Amino acid sequence: MPEPKPSRFPVMEHMTVKQVRAYLARKQSILIPMGVTEQHGYHLPLSTDATIATELGRRIGGLADVLVAPTMYESFSGGGLPGTVNISPAVMSLVVSDRLVSLAAQGFRHFYLWLCHGGSENERALEDALRILLRTNPTFQESLIALLPVWRFGRRCADGWGRAIREHDWHAGWLETSLMLALAPELVRMDELETDPEPLLSLQIEHPDNYQHAEKMVDDPVVIPRLTQRPDIQVGVMGHPEQADRELGERATEAIVAEVADKIQDLEARADGVYEEVEFTPEPIVLE
Repeated sequence: MPEPKPSRFPVMEHMTVKQVRAYLARKQSILIPMGVTEQHGYHLPLSTDATIATELGRRIGGLADVLVAPTMYESFSGGGLPGTVNISPAVMSLVVSDRLVSLAAQGFRHFYLWLCHGGSENERALEDALRILLRTNPTFQESLIALLPVWRFGRRCADGWGRAIREHDWHAGWLETSLMLALAPELVRMDELETDPEPLLSLQIEHPDNYQHAEKMVDDPVVIPRLTQRPDIQVGVMGHPEQADRELGERATEAIVAEVADKIQDLEARADGVYEEVEFTPEPIVLE
């Protein structure tokens, strides 16, 4: 008699209808990895954020006993180098909302959005979309939606996001490169590593949105600026990838996975399906 095929839990896209139905009978939680297709210098692939989201997400799902949804690539980058695919923040918000509505209709109730792509515009739009979804759609009245950005986890590791943020290692730098060396080394091309020349490199390290420049037809406060990527940026690295190390990436991976799994298990234990009032402090009104 042939051996039965493994279920390949916790990866939803590798499962069958029967297997997902069996999972829903015992648990209604799902992790949704979120990445993007965007510039990551010459040494990392365009799929870097999505690859990190997928590989870390599957490890988290296995440790936390939570099903992992297919990775979402539809995000806004803001970059403009060849290969970058920009999905507007509004469309990204609709895709996320539709995904959650579809999953909720099947019986999922706890949604963990595993965000591995930053981008200030993208993150703001995502948070707004999730708040509006909870506010306006009664389907989610007993649902828990949690947004888990990768940079909030793994900080107990000396070489994790805490150090990276202190050093302004934002994008395609030593931490992302180290993670890729640990998770998908066959995709890393360290022999092709380059950065933009100074002062462009330091400018991008200073602030992750410094890759942009602003233009106005009329320089007046009421005129909305047109923001585009600086045309002199050709590589788009915001950090020091030459400091990357596979063992460092393995340590960071272990720390991130453990912390996210702990957070999910804690939320699962405390979620009872009942919404209760919590403190709410509106953003201050600034009139200039």
